[in-house]
Amino acid sequence: MPRFSSLVLPAALAAVVCVAQVTYTEYPIPAAGVFPRQIVTGSDGNIWFTEDNIPGIGRITPTGVVTEFAVPADEGITAGPDGNLWFTEYGAQKIGRITTAGVATEFPLAGGSYPVNITAGPDGNLWFVERFGNKIGRITINGVITEFPIPTADSEPLFIAAPSHYHRNLQRCLGTLRS
Repeated sequence: MPRFSSLVLPAALAAVVCVAQVTYTEYPIPAAGVFPRQIVTGSDGNIWFTEDNIPGIGRITPTGVVTEFAVPADEGITAGPDGNLWFTEYGAQKIGRITTAGVATEFPLAGGSYPVNITAGPDGNLWFVERFGNKIGRITINGVITEFPIPTADSEPLFIAAPSHYHRNLQRCLGTLRS
């Protein structure tokens, strides 16, 4: 599978686009050997992404200015209900929070967890999966972690659902939304 060291964004990232023609702008990532992993729009209106290969977090402003933050984020990222960005640190086995000003805080998990993806839940908490910990985790915006074991042994969860409004937008686009 080819790997790319730049980020290509559709002009209207925040909405599901239902048209045949989309305009793209490519933004090179300054650090060599970095590959964008996951992407999200922050509360500040900037685009935030995790960096694979050389873990970190990147931010792109609407004018195309790219800033990279040296934190060990290498997998999932989501916008939190507190206005911060929340991310997973697979190798470091932590959940992280970074403010829109770039200040990071880490919350350690039990060894052997390997968190992969994270999403904001409708309850005001962040939810994540622990690939080898075989758990679904919840972290409050204050950093309190609760873990829920998955009853199926060795299930290795990789993904957790995005908020339902993304699914509704996609269904509208595809014409499959039912009341």
